Amino acid sequence: MDAKFCSQCGAELREGALFCSSCGASLTKEEHKPKKNKGIFDYYKDAIKRYADFTGRASLRDYWMFVVSNFIVSFIVGVILFALAILLVLIINDYIPATLLVIIGYLAYIIFLIVPSAAISVRRLHDQNKSGAWYFIIFIPYVGAIILLVLMCLQGTVGTNRYGEVSES
Repeated sequence: MDAKFCSQCGAELREGALFCSSCGASLTKEEHKPKKNKGIFDYYKDAIKRYADFTGRASLRDYWMFVVSNFIVSFIVGVILFALAILLVLIINDYIPATLLVIIGYLAYIIFLIVPSAAISVRRLHDQNKSGAWYFIIFIPYVGAIILLVLMCLQGTVGTNRYGEVSES
């Protein structure tokens, strides 16, 4: 038999219990599933899986874990491209193809991430019950990116809003 966990605090539940022994939450609902801890790169994979999905909501945790994991992946991609460029310079003794490899490779990665980054940002705005059109504020010179950054840091709407249920994170 699978272990069941409290939906409020995540504590393991005893068989047939009506209340959580840890937090006291009522356990009248039948949907007490095992809690799976997500790793940092699970958030990255989830954002990539929802590549062009601009519907629904993304919690603060979903968004910022994607940002951090994207930073790490970008750094690793940069290191790999740099190592390949050095290897290419050593083999053919010319810097131009190596430089082009780094520039084109990194541009390809950035272009690949434009859509999922915009999608998760729009879902983050939806979590605050704001229209995805707020994303275009980024095109205002100087202050647009700062305003969007502040919006990405604000807490979302508690409960259901016009964009759906709170995301499970």
